[in-house]
Amino acid sequence: MTIMRDFGCRLTAMLLIWIVGLTALAQAGSLSKQEFAEQRRFAYNNSMFVLYHEVAHLLFDQLDLPVLGREEDAADNLATWTLLNKGSARADRALADSVRGWFLSGVAYDSGGSESDYAAPHILDKQRAYQIVCLMVGKDAVAFRSMANTYHLSRDRQDSCHWDYEMVDRGLLSVLNRHSAKTGPGSDVTVTYHAVGGRLADAADAFKSSGVFDQVADEIRRNYSLREPVQFNAKRCGEANAFYDPDNAEIIFCYELMQDYMDIYAANMPKSAPEAGRMNGNKDKHQ
Repeated sequence: MTIMRDFGCRLTAMLLIWIVGLTALAQAGSLSKQEFAEQRRFAYNNSMFVLYHEVAHLLFDQLDLPVLGREEDAADNLATWTLLNKGSARADRALADSVRGWFLSGVAYDSGGSESDYAAPHILDKQRAYQIVCLMVGKDAVAFRSMANTYHLSRDRQDSCHWDYEMVDRGLLSVLNRHSAKTGPGSDVTVTYHAVGGRLADAADAFKSSGVFDQVADEIRRNYSLREPVQFNAKRCGEANAFYDPDNAEIIFCYELMQDYMDIYAANMPKSAPEAGRMNGNKDKHQ
């Protein structure tokens, strides 16, 4: 099972998120139509990255894939690699929003502010953001150079990111091709959106209307042959989280996480978000 964030006894982080939520609520009524759409897009895209991260854990488990190193790092790499290889403006935008999301959550949750953060299964949020940027520029230096520069990734590191991406690409292609649905029957995936009321109702509706849950589930059906039926459940969890449960072959997405992304964005309203170089130039093939 993978936990996206360690809530533990980090009262300072929880108080900060509570303040962020109040600020976001105060701002929500004053958002313009464009700002409202951008807030939703940011939340959709960060949710998409999270889902691919959890799908990675699903694949590691169901396909018995080798994982050399930290599983959480490998899951982030697979999520980034999957989006990069869609070759679409929408996927590029999702990665850019995810980078910003990890930077913002690092501040909101004081990632690295507790000694236990350094012993946690996940690396620090800011490190996760930089790893995404590295793989992006490692795959396509021309398309993503400006984004890497925006985040002050040194030119030397940008150049060496090519080797990072090549290693991830070679490793994933070698193991995933053996389990393609082309050589098997595909996978049985059931998607369920559980009803929820109160403040989370809007977040739940926004998550469902985004289509990301159904999109990712359909990709698993079409692309992989898994040994067990898989459940996708979106529901209230009592915390902003998402995780894979190997005992039930189940991916759970918590509506609180969608709300969390919406709140964090509203509390950090950017004048403009960092853009990946080719985003405006490519026709989005994945609507």
